Amino acid sequence: MLKALLAAAKRMAALMAAVTLVPVIEAGRLVWRVARNVIAPEPPAAAAEAEVAYQAEAMRAPEAPQVPTFESLSPAEQWGLAAAEHLHPTGSGEIPPATLDRAAIAYLDSLTPQESATLFLHDARHVGEHLLGERRLQHLPVPPTPAEFAEREAQAAAEAAEATRAEMEKTSWIAEALDELIAYEPRVSLG
Repeated sequence: MLKALLAAAKRMAALMAAVTLVPVIEAGRLVWRVARNVIAPEPPAAAAEAEVAYQAEAMRAPEAPQVPTFESLSPAEQWGLAAAEHLHPTGSGEIPPATLDRAAIAYLDSLTPQESATLFLHDARHVGEHLLGERRLQHLPVPPTPAEFAEREAQAAAEAAEATRAEMEKTSWIAEALDELIAYEPRVSLG
């Protein structure tokens, strides 16, 4: 690419050597006109060299673009690709499943199909920046920070423990009532 640019610059310099700008006054205005240089003709060797270099560069096979590896991407791009893989698994195995943290996975799982579609209208870098909290994407809920997620998890665990304790109390009360009913001996008088 650089050789082609240099060859083009050489060609342009060779052509500019053959051309001169001449100031001319037309209708009371100063105008610059291009005039072919008659005194110093174009050096044929320089123009020929530039043309040969340009054509040699054009004939060379283009290099295949290098595909970046997952590890060479920025963290935001890695998170964006991992989010896409989490919501729409391809099974290719190119993206390590441990890229996203539990907060991001919970956020992605909480999205509606419309929000998920809106999320992936953006490229991987913007999605990753949104998940990392570096950029807010419009029309999408704000993803929780790891601290907020840990607090929500602790609160949910406390609520689940309280619900389990209440259920166990209820179950023990019912068991006691049933035990009393079973142990109850009615006093029947036949007479």
